[in-house]
Amino acid sequence: MHTLPIDKIKTDFLSTITHCDVIVSAATGSGKSTCLPIWASNIGKVLVIEPRRIACTSLAEYLALKSGQPLGSKIGYAIRFETHFNEQSDVVFVTPGVALRWFFEDKLSQFSVVMLDEFHERRWDIDLMLALLKQHKKHRLIITSATLNTKKLTDYLDAKLLHSDGIMYPVEEVFFTSNSNEMPSKDQLSERTVDACSYALKQTQGDILVFLPGKAEIQAAAAAAKKLNKLVVSLYGGCAKQQQELALKTQTEQRIIFSTNVAETSLTIPNISCVIDSGLERRTHLRAEKTVLALDTISKDSAKQRLGRAGRTQQGLCIRLYGEYAPLISSTPPEILRENLTELVLAASCSSHGIDSLEFIEALPLKSKQASVAILTSIGAIDLQGKATDLGKRLYPLPIDIELAYLINSMPNNSLKQAMIDIAALLTVPAKVYQLPRQQTLIESLNLQLPNACDLELAIGVVRGQVTDLIIECDALREAIQFSELLRSAFDLPELKYAASFNHSDLVEAIAYAKPNSVYIKRQNRRGAFGNGTIEVIPAKDSRISAQCHAMLVLNTYALAGKGTKQAMTLATLNAPFSTTLINKLNLGEHTLSHAELIDDIIMVNSIYSYSGVQISEKKLIPQGPALLNACCELILNDTLFSPIGQNIKNAIKYHILYNQANNIIEDLPLPDIYIYNKLESLGVNEQQDLELIEPADLAYHEIDSWVISPFIEKHPLIVQLNDLVMGVEYHFNAKRITLHYKLGKRKDLPKRWELPTWSGFSICYKKASKTVQVR
Repeated sequence: MHTLPIDKIKTDFLSTITHCDVIVSAATGSGKSTCLPIWASNIGKVLVIEPRRIACTSLAEYLALKSGQPLGSKIGYAIRFETHFNEQSDVVFVTPGVALRWFFEDKLSQFSVVMLDEFHERRWDIDLMLALLKQHKKHRLIITSATLNTKKLTDYLDAKLLHSDGIMYPVEEVFFTSNSNEMPSKDQLSERTVDACSYALKQTQGDILVFLPGKAEIQAAAAAAKKLNKLVVSLYGGCAKQQQELALKTQTEQRIIFSTNVAETSLTIPNISCVIDSGLERRTHLRAEKTVLALDTISKDSAKQRLGRAGRTQQGLCIRLYGEYAPLISSTPPEILRENLTELVLAASCSSHGIDSLEFIEALPLKSKQASVAILTSIGAIDLQGKATDLGKRLYPLPIDIELAYLINSMPNNSLKQAMIDIAALLTVPAKVYQLPRQQTLIESLNLQLPNACDLELAIGVVRGQVTDLIIECDALREAIQFSELLRSAFDLPELKYAASFNHSDLVEAIAYAKPNSVYIKRQNRRGAFGNGTIEVIPAKDSRISAQCHAMLVLNTYALAGKGTKQAMTLATLNAPFSTTLINKLNLGEHTLSHAELIDDIIMVNSIYSYSGVQISEKKLIPQGPALLNACCELILNDTLFSPIGQNIKNAIKYHILYNQANNIIEDLPLPDIYIYNKLESLGVNEQQDLELIEPADLAYHEIDSWVISPFIEKHPLIVQLNDLVMGVEYHFNAKRITLHYKLGKRKDLPKRWELPTWSGFSICYKKASKTVQVR
C-alpha cells in the first residue's frame, strides 16, 4: 500500500483533534491537503478553506475520485458561481470568500471542523477567518502550512504542533546569469525563459515547471516555446479547464508548464523534475489607500517553495533566472500589512462585534484600519460603534468591492442601477475583458455607436453584447456576465437580456453625487494629469477620454510603480467626460474670497470657485458678515481704508512684542489682522454702511499705556536713518546685542557708534548682504 509522509503523524493527529486545535507543519507534497480532511471527518463535518480556486476544485475532485462516489456527494466544493456539495457531504472545500459569507450567514453551524490550508500565504481573508473562529470558539481548528512561524501561531491559538518532514530528493541549483548579485528582472524574460527550457530539456526526461509572474508573461513565453516541439501548458487563476487537466494529470509526452505561483503550494503536479524560477510574482501593495497589483521579486521563502516542486518524486533541477546572492526579502509580508482593509473591516463588523473586538495574529496597521473605518462610516455601512448597519449587511454578501456595491445601491432608479451593475461586473473581473480596436475604420465605427467618448458607456455596451468592434477576451466576458446576472438577482432586477436603457448624463451625475472623489479635473501641468484633491491620475492610452476633456469621472485606476515617488504614475482606465458646470451644480468645489478692493467707495472682493486647486470661475461681489470683516482687514492693512491706522496698528503690535522681549514677559499677542477683525466685530460691523459710524481712532491699538510705551519706543527705534543710509534694527536683549540690517542708501562707509542712539550695554553689528562687521 502506498504511504505518504503525512501518514507518520496520523495516530498523533487523531488522538489530538478530539480535544485540541492542531497546527500541522509539513513539506509541500506530503499529503496534508488530502489526508487531514478525511481523518478529521471522523469527528464531524469538515470545511476546508483553500486560498486558491484551482486548488479548491482539484483537491475536491481528487478526493471524490478516491472515495468512489460522485463529486458533490461525500466530497464537495463551493467557489464563486459554482457549487458541488449537499447536506450529507463529509468534506467541503471552499475559497476564503465563500467561507466568510457562510460565517456571516450562520457561523458555519453545519461544520464541526474548519481547516485553514496553506496558511503561510497569509491572505487577509484567511487571517480574518482565523480571528473570527478564535473568537467564536465553536469549531475544532486545523491550520496547515509548508513554511510557517509555528511558535507565533501556537501561542496565538494555544494549539498543539505536529510536524511531518516529508520526502525531499536532492535538487541541483543552476543560476542563469553572469552576475551573482543580479536581481530577478522582466527584461527579455521570454527569451531567457525559452533558453532555460532548452537547457533543461537536455538535462532531464521529466516535465518542466516554469514560474512566471502573470498571465501576460505566460502567454508570451508559451508562444515563444512552441519552437521546442513539446506539450506547452499554461496554468494561472481563471485559465481554461482543459489547461488545468493537462497540468494536473500525467501526460504521455514531455510537458513545459508555465505557471504563476498558483503552483507553489496545494496543487500536485506529477512528474516535475525541473523548475525554472523567474524570481518574479505579482504582489499587492497599498497606494493612496487603494490596493494595487505590481510586479515584484519573490521572497526567499517562495524561492524555497518553488525549488521544492522539483524534488518531490525524484532527483531534480532548479534553474534560477537571477543571481545566487540576489538580495531577496526573507518572507512575503502578510496581505493585511499591504492592502486596503475596507472589505476586512466590513466583514468583521458584520460577523462580530466590530473590528476592534477581534484579536488578529498580526496587529492591523492603524492608519489603514482608520482609513477603512472612515470610508465605511461615510457611506453608512457601519455605525460609530463599528457595527454593521442594515445597509452594510446588505452590501457585504455581494461578491464585489464594497464601494462598487455602495454605488449600485445609491443609484436613484432601476435603469441606473442596472447600468451601474454592468459597470461593476466588468470591473470585478480580474482579467481585461476588452481592448479597443486598432484599425481606424473600426475606431470611427465605434465613435459613431458611442459618441460620448465615455469608457463607462463602452463597458456597459460590452457586457450587454451591444458593442462588437472590439478585441474581446471571451472567458473574461463570460465571468463579467455571470457577475451581472448575480447582482441583478441580488437587487431584484431584470435579467441581462432584458436590460433597460439609461440616460448617460443621469448616470454620470448619480455616480458623482454618491462618490464625489471620483471626479477629477485637469491640472495645469505638463503631464496632462487630472486631480481630485488627493491623488493625480493620467488617462490610460486605451481610455476613450478626449484630449480636450477638462474634467472626468474616474471609476478605475491602475498604478505603475516608478523608481521613486515622483516617477510613480496612476492611470485612469474607466472614465467618463464630466462638465465643470456639473461640479458647480453638485457643489463639489469650494468658494474662496480674495483681493479686496475699493471700487467707487464700495468694498468688493473676488469670489473664486475652484475644485482640486483648479479655478473654475471668478466674479466680484459685495461681501457681508465675516467676509466683509476679512476684506476690511486687508484694506486697512494696505492703507486703502482708514489710512494710516493700519500701519500704526502694525507698528504698535511690533513694539508691544519688543517691549515684552525686553522685560521677559511671556504673553500671546494677536497678529494685526486678527486684532483688526476682533475690533471691527466688537464695534458691530456687519454691513458696509456700518463703517460710516467708525473713526480710525476707534481701531487704534492701546494695549500698553502710552506713558509706558512712548519712552520705550523713543529709546528702541525699529528703523534708524543716517542721512543716505536706512537700517532696520534687530534687538537681542538676552544676549545684549543689536544687529543693524542695511535697507537702502548709497553710503559706503560703516555707521559710527556716536551717530547711533544711545544703546548702553549693547554690542552693535552692521550687516549688509552676507557681510557682518562690528560697529565701533
